[in-house]
Amino acid sequence: MALTLNQAAKACGRSKSTLLNAINSGRMSAPKDDRGHYTIDPAELHRAFPFQTPDRSADRFPEPQPTTPENHPTTPTDRGLKREVELLREMLAKAEANADHWRAMAERQQALLEDKRPKESRSLFHRILGR
Repeated sequence: MALTLNQAAKACGRSKSTLLNAINSGRMSAPKDDRGHYTIDPAELHRAFPFQTPDRSADRFPEPQPTTPENHPTTPTDRGLKREVELLREMLAKAEANADHWRAMAERQQALLEDKRPKESRSLFHRILGR
C-alpha cells in the first residue's frame, strides 16, 4: 500500500517539504501516479527516514522540582554574590538620593532664572506706533 506525501509526512514525523527535498535530491525514490501525485512506498520511507516512536515513559523525563533553600546548598561563592548584590543596592539607593538632591537644586535655580515681571499686553497697533 503506497502512501501519499501527506500520509508519509505524518507517519515519519517530518514535514512535506522535507520529504519533497529528499525526493528531489534522490535521497528517497517516489514515483508519481497518473494524477501527478507522489506515491511513497512505506519501506522506502522507512529507509530514508527511520520511524521514531515517541517515548512517553514518566521515568525518562521526571517532573522537575522547584529549587528551594533545602535542596540547594549555599556555597561561599553564593554568599559573596549575595553580599555584592547588597552593596550594589546600597550604592543605587545613594545614587538615587543624590540625583533627587541635584534635581531639586536645578529646579530652584530654574525658578530664580524665570522672568517674574508682569507682562504688558499691548495691541499690535500700539507696538507698531511704539506706545
